[in-house]
Amino acid sequence: MTSWIVKIGKETPEHWGFARDDRLWDVRRPGYFTRIEPGDDVYFWLSETGFVSWVRATTSLYPIGPESRGARWVDNDLGQYTHRFEFEVVSEDVPRLASWNELRLAGGKKYAAQSPANEVSEPDAETFLRGQFDHQVDVAFPHVAVAYVPGDDMRERAERQITLRRGQARFRNALIVAYSGTCAVTGSTVTAVLEAAHIDRYYGAHTNHVANGLLLRSDIHTLFDLRQITVSSSMTVLLAPWLRDSEYRTLHGRTLRLPVNAHAHPDVGALTRHRESCEWTY
Repeated sequence: MTSWIVKIGKETPEHWGFARDDRLWDVRRPGYFTRIEPGDDVYFWLSETGFVSWVRATTSLYPIGPESRGARWVDNDLGQYTHRFEFEVVSEDVPRLASWNELRLAGGKKYAAQSPANEVSEPDAETFLRGQFDHQVDVAFPHVAVAYVPGDDMRERAERQITLRRGQARFRNALIVAYSGTCAVTGSTVTAVLEAAHIDRYYGAHTNHVANGLLLRSDIHTLFDLRQITVSSSMTVLLAPWLRDSEYRTLHGRTLRLPVNAHAHPDVGALTRHRESCEWTY
């Protein structure tokens, strides 16, 4: 069996969510994918972010015909997708986002970052790829999209769970994809300091829904948990009065960065509850 790295364009990060739910990947340039066979490991790489998933092909590449299932790509109306392969998900748990250069060093080969797909046959590179993922399937957070119910298990007491939050790799990874690897408040793109913040308090895996989360830089996450930063009804950043003369002052009134995919936008009800729990907003 062979391994593959398949690129997801930075302009369409939501495509991984569609692919995961539908278990398929459509391509415009089949020449890069013709050798994919059932059983091959495929690693999806989001441009300028890192690996987001490890899947296993269940079909070889085949032409898309009138009888084929419809796809939900945001650029589907361009009509340029010609071929498809199907897959099963192995893991989306990425404890650490590796760089493309690390992959090149591991394989001793200059893989093309701009290519739609790279075939990987070097044993060291394949070992490196598998090592980027937690191999255990996360059954507590199903691959099938589940509706977020606003207000589920909101806790009255703020608890900082930094160790736990970083262990929720799949939730964080989903937010990194949704927000294109960018902090919703500061615009920071340094992945190492980006964390998955719950809006309604964390109380079990079922609260790990993208609509109940924001991708935040670690210090902003802490202030958000401490109710010193919140979001207004018009989706702008609100700072507690004592922060407005601090180094954070330029963030007050800034428009919150939202995912391209409207389904990944933060839940309005959850944001309202967070805002109302900040005593200084009364």
